[in-house]
Amino acid sequence: MHGSRDNRCMTSPATTTRHSDARILTIISIVLGVIALFFVPIVLGPVGAVLGFVAMARGDRPLGMWAGIWCIVATILGFVLAAAFLHAAGN
Repeated sequence: MHGSRDNRCMTSPATTTRHSDARILTIISIVLGVIALFFVPIVLGPVGAVLGFVAMARGDRPLGMWAGIWCIVATILGFVLAAAFLHAAGN
């Protein structure tokens, strides 16, 4: 077979780019979750969760899912911290 190649070991650039994009979304999601603990959790938490779940759908399966879940938890914790801070400031 003169013209055939064995492409099993080659990774296509589209697959590598897609996985790289998913990892970037996961990292942004985690960072937004950390920031959501202290600033604007109603906005940053859900945005981070969506980015995490999009990253999971794009191929960053375990970490993207955990990033999305983390952002949901960070949103709730951000509200709790804000309520505790406002309560302490009122006394």
